[in-house]
This record gives sequence, structure tokens and C-alpha cells, in this order.
Amino acid sequence: MARKILRPLTVASTANGVEFSRFLKGYALLRIAIVGLGPWGVCALERVVTIARQELSPDVDVAVHVIEPGPPGSGVYDTAQPDYLLLNNPCGQLSLYPFETETYQPCYAVGLYDWAVERGYRWVGEECAIDPAGQPIERHHFLPRRLMGEYLQWFYRALIVGAPRNVHIVHHPTSAVDLVARRDGSEEVRLANGRAVAVDHVIVTSGHTANRDLKGLDDIHPYPVTHYVGEIPAGTKVGVSGMGLVAVDVVTALTVGRGGRFIEQGGTLSYRPSGREPEVRLYCRSGLPFTAKSVTEVDRSVVYKPLICTPEALDALSGRSNGHRRQVDVRTELLPLMFAEMHARYYAQMAFQGSGSRAEGAAVRARLRAAWVEDRFEGELARLASRFGSFDPEALFFGRAESYDSAEDYERSVYQGLADDLRAAEVPNGASPVKSATEVFRIFRDPIRSVVELGGLSLASYMDFNANICSRIHRLVAGPPALRSRQMLALMDSGVVRAPYGPAPARALAADTAAAGASRTRISSRALGEPYTDDVDVVIRGHLEDPRLAGSASELLTRLYNRGRVTQFQYADIAVGSVNLTADSHPIDRHGRPQSSVSMFGVLTEGVRHFTAYIPSPRSRMRAVEDIGACVTEFLAGASVRERLAA
Repeated sequence: MARKILRPLTVASTANGVEFSRFLKGYALLRIAIVGLGPWGVCALERVVTIARQELSPDVDVAVHVIEPGPPGSGVYDTAQPDYLLLNNPCGQLSLYPFETETYQPCYAVGLYDWAVERGYRWVGEECAIDPAGQPIERHHFLPRRLMGEYLQWFYRALIVGAPRNVHIVHHPTSAVDLVARRDGSEEVRLANGRAVAVDHVIVTSGHTANRDLKGLDDIHPYPVTHYVGEIPAGTKVGVSGMGLVAVDVVTALTVGRGGRFIEQGGTLSYRPSGREPEVRLYCRSGLPFTAKSVTEVDRSVVYKPLICTPEALDALSGRSNGHRRQVDVRTELLPLMFAEMHARYYAQMAFQGSGSRAEGAAVRARLRAAWVEDRFEGELARLASRFGSFDPEALFFGRAESYDSAEDYERSVYQGLADDLRAAEVPNGASPVKSATEVFRIFRDPIRSVVELGGLSLASYMDFNANICSRIHRLVAGPPALRSRQMLALMDSGVVRAPYGPAPARALAADTAAAGASRTRISSRALGEPYTDDVDVVIRGHLEDPRLAGSASELLTRLYNRGRVTQFQYADIAVGSVNLTADSHPIDRHGRPQSSVSMFGVLTEGVRHFTAYIPSPRSRMRAVEDIGACVTEFLAGASVRERLAA
């Protein structure tokens, strides 16, 4: 379908040669720039288009300048990446239009699953292709990330088609390199191509911007995998610094991506090497392997009723209930509530499975709720443990404080942890009592954010949360599909992948690193009874760093930071996080002044906000849509006021 004809643009030149694209006088009362058009940028554009249709007078024109050097929409979801790189959420849970229950459904009100099916995508072996002979895609399937990129690009085009006549979308295929405040309160967005646009508001969703490597490490970055998967010689010893989602991608690229195959025989999965694999060595700080998503996971975020970690309990904890916010200690105050909620979910699910009656599960929940209120919770847990067996949420969350005699002892622990978790993940519909319990951390993602964000923690707890607790939450609820656990076990069986170093090993230059052309890394155990040391030829990062303002490789962020338009989040005089923001998402300058014409969202804000590295979507990822929607509503309301004043 063709896009409606846009109102005419003119280009005016200034004395210094910088060009400004603007709408003719009287045509646009509101000008918005969206910097970066990956998933969060698409979410921002969707909110502009949808809210303008619902709430804005048709006499008010809105010009939306989309600033994105790549194909608009896909962001990190490169449409050229191989199909073996999978999403870590079922396709039925992902949609950039979150309001499926509204009466009016625009042309872009299509989620990833429906989009893929409508286009004829099906499984052809391990790949997705438009082929009627393939196997159907189902809602619980984890699709290739490439398809998410195609969906996001389609969604952007559908927004253009579905925009009301008074919303005009202009794509600038370049990067933003600076934002300059103008005297009239507007912003000049300077572009890498030498041009600029003047706008009333800027929404920055610049994504996972790289950092300058200030640590002197020459580790290989994990993405894109095509930069290294074909370059590393067979038999090279490769260290992978991580054991989570990113590390799984690296391992898959170095095995499946080099021609290896997984063979299913009699319910057992084995790995058939291609002969071109390197020797892979995994390690991480916690020493804990990833946990997998359930095979047919169901998102219960909007239907689960809190038993102990209620909104009232969280309001009292943070001080919101009496209007005096206090700083919380996550480890001693918030986590006990979460662990109690995990107990409730675990034992209610055990009771339901044992009897087949939902009433039994409800009765367990009622007894636990009463016991919590009456301060006899531990006694009730002891009675349930005698009936159903013990359950230790703290050990599940932090890992058991085990000692390991040797590298082989530690590897057995990693292998057994993966195998135990896989059994739980393979219970249909996410009905495993263990998986039901860990799902608490996904269901409560936004309530957790409401407590910890924007200075809600003490300094010590903030540092602990970022260093130790966030990674545990991600491990439990943001893992790969269960298929990856089966594959990892097969790779360990084959000897292609090992994890011999134990928790938090030490790194140093290898002894022979001074030899011509040598740059090997020595990795040494620090938590094994029998020390283990090994040299690897290269190290690939099996993790992603959050974007930093100080030391950012982004020209835009560096200029804003150096000029003091954006600052780091601080506790007193200690800089501890990413960009500092107001509660309504405006950056704060070095003088403590909110930059009201600029808003920032997404992973760039991780630190002052939390859990921002996800695709905005319904249910447990709805907070992104709500935050950006509030920002857009504020902008559009201001335009309506200006129109009335002008009249």
C-alpha cells in the first residue's frame, strides 16, 4: 500500500552552511526527532502515531524525523544474521503493538507470530523459510532473530501506512552526532551528513552503543558472529568469558556455524563435529551456568495475583505509602519478599500437581498467606516441606556455596546443573514447580523496578544490585530456549566445550606472550582445591557491557556528556550509573537542570533504570510502552495547548 503524500518540505541554508529541513510555516506545530530506530525507537514511533490518532486534533500537524543510519526498525536484529541465532522469547509473546483488546485495531496491530504465519514462514529443518512444505510455526517457538529484524522493518513501514494524515514521517539515513539547545527552547539535531533538523522534542533510543575499551583488553566482541566465526582456525583454544545468553550464541556460532550437527537418536541428542571446531573453554564470575526457558512457556504476568510481595508491601518498603521515600536494601529487605513469593508458587504448584485440583493449590496459598500475616511463615514452610520436600529459593537464586575439589569436580557440577534445569524446563506449559517459582522474578520485574530505580537503593545496595543481583535475575528469567541446554550437554559430552576453571578465575598474559606474534591469555582457577591453569589463544566476550557515558564510543553521547548536557547518575559525589534522568525520562545536566526537550529510553538508561535491554512488548515488557507513551502524550498535549492559544 502506498504512503499518503507528505506535505512539502523546504531546505534553508544558514550562513555556516548547515542545512535545516523544516515544514513550511503553518504546517507543523510539533516537530519530534527519534534518534535510533531499533525496537525502542519503533516503540516511540508507534506511540506517536497511535496517540496522535486517538487524541490529537487533525488540525495539528506533527513532523517526526526518524534518524537511523541502517534500515529503520531492525536495530541489532540484523536480517542477514544466520538462523541458528534464536530469540530468547517465544514468538507469541512479542508484539510492538501491545493493545490487542482495543476495539479499533490499526494495520500495524500484528504481533511477531501472526506476522510470520501470514507471510508463510515455516520450519524447514533448523531454518525458517517461506515454504508450504515446512513445519508450522507455533506460538511457543523461539524464532531466528533475523525474523524479528524483518518484522520490525515491516512494522516501521506499516506505521508509515497507518499514520493519520497529520503525522508526517521523514527518515534521515544517517546518525545524530549532537543535540544543541536553541534559545526558543527547541533542539537542533546535528547529523553526521553535515545537515541538521530543528525540532521541539528529541527522543533518544540509541540502543546498545559501544564503549571505548578502557581496560586494555583485546577480547573479540561477540557480535556480529560473522566477524570471527570463519576466521578462527580449527583446534584453536578459545576462552569465552560468560556462561549466559551471549556465550550460548558464541558457542553455537563456533559449532553449528562451522558445520557441526546435532543428531537425535532414541531421545538422546549427540553432537557430530565437522572437524573445524575450536576448543571452547567457558568461564564466568558466578560459576553458574545459564537456566533455560520452558519449552511451552506461558506468560502469566497479567494474571498472577501476588500473595506476599503485594503492591501494598512494596509501597510500605519503599516509603511510598506514607509519602516519604526511603532507600531500600535489596538483599535484606526486598529479596526476602521475593523468596517468600517463590515458596508460595512452588508449593502451590506441587499441591496442584499432586492432586490435580486447583483448589488444593489455592488452599496452600491461603495457608501461606495467613502464616505470613501471623508471623509463623517458617513453621508453615516446614510442614509443607515434610509433605512435598524442601525447596531453597535463596540457593536457587545465588547458587549453593559449594567447594570444588578439582576442575573435573566443578565441570560435573556445571553439567548436573544444566541437566537438572533442563528437566524442569521440559515440563509442558511452564508447569514445573521450580520454573513456576523462578518466574516470580519475571512477573515482578516492574514492581522490582519501582523500588530500586531512580535512587531507591542505598549506595551499598545499589552496587550489590548491579554487581551481583541483576545477573542472578537475568540468569533465572532471561535464558535461552531449552533446546540450548540439550545442545550444551551434547557439546560437553563430545569434549568440544569444557568449563574447567571454576568460579571467577584469574586472567593474565600467558608466559610466552612475549614471543613473536603471540598474545595468549592465561586463565587460572581461584576456587578449586586442586588449582587449574590453562592458556587460551583468543578470548571472545560472552557478555555485553552496558553503555557508559564516560568512555562511550558514541559521538552523540560523548559530545553531550563533555558539554554537561547529560550527566552520570550519582549517589552524593559518587558516579555509579548511566545517564541521570528525572522520573519522567528527561536527562539532567551538570547544573541539575532537567533537559525537558530531550527524553531518553532503552538500554542507554540502564543504571538509573533497570531491565531495559528487552524488546518493548505486552505483559512483562509493557513498562517501556507506558513510559514512552507518557512522554509522547506530554509532547502532544503541549502542541494542542499551543494550537488553542494561537486560535
